[in-house]
Amino acid sequence: MSLFVGICIFLVMRTINALGYENFNDLRKDLYDESLPSLSVWTLKNSIEEIQKEGGNAPTLVQVWKESVDLLNKTLDPDLMENFEIVIGLIEKASFINILGTRPYKATALYFEQLLGEFYSRIRQLSHDTEIIYDKILQFEKDEVLVVFAFEPYSNRIIEAVELVHELGNKIILITDYISCPILSYASAMLKVEVSKEQFSVVPTIALIEALVIEIGNGHQKNQLKS
Repeated sequence: MSLFVGICIFLVMRTINALGYENFNDLRKDLYDESLPSLSVWTLKNSIEEIQKEGGNAPTLVQVWKESVDLLNKTLDPDLMENFEIVIGLIEKASFINILGTRPYKATALYFEQLLGEFYSRIRQLSHDTEIIYDKILQFEKDEVLVVFAFEPYSNRIIEAVELVHELGNKIILITDYISCPILSYASAMLKVEVSKEQFSVVPTIALIEALVIEIGNGHQKNQLKS
């Protein structure tokens, strides 16, 4: 394991501890709890029913673990890898990174900010108070970029905010679940993660966030060495 990867792991753990958690599992539980109010009853009921279908044949832990691995494998495809490089380029050229996500993905937006903020200071979190989000967007400079987490069901506030950013001419990085996402036409680059109808999971999104942070951090370190 390279020194840089070891440093990144240390930063991830330090961020988790700074958020008041002893380990990643506790953070994941809170991310899950944060999402519950906006999950449909059908989705939650379906998750339980799918597990119950297996009966005693497989423990819940095994089923959830297999589903998470399956989602990760389905997410990692050539389109994601190609767009990943485009996204890194957009972020590295941006004067400021603006991050937006609403429930249940406000938590992932905050996680992205916390990790990236360990070595990158030009970040603005827009997820806290969406009532004044339009005022904040109107203050964007032309070379700022918006990273938006938009997953079904897509809120009107997210769509309208992205439309405004697009009208201002700023680059938009979309992290989403389906290519039918109404924001896609405004995006400069899209990172699509696989979702499951049987089980709610943020595992692919968390993995994507951590890959982005490590790659951005790697580029940041190289630039510092050059200077």
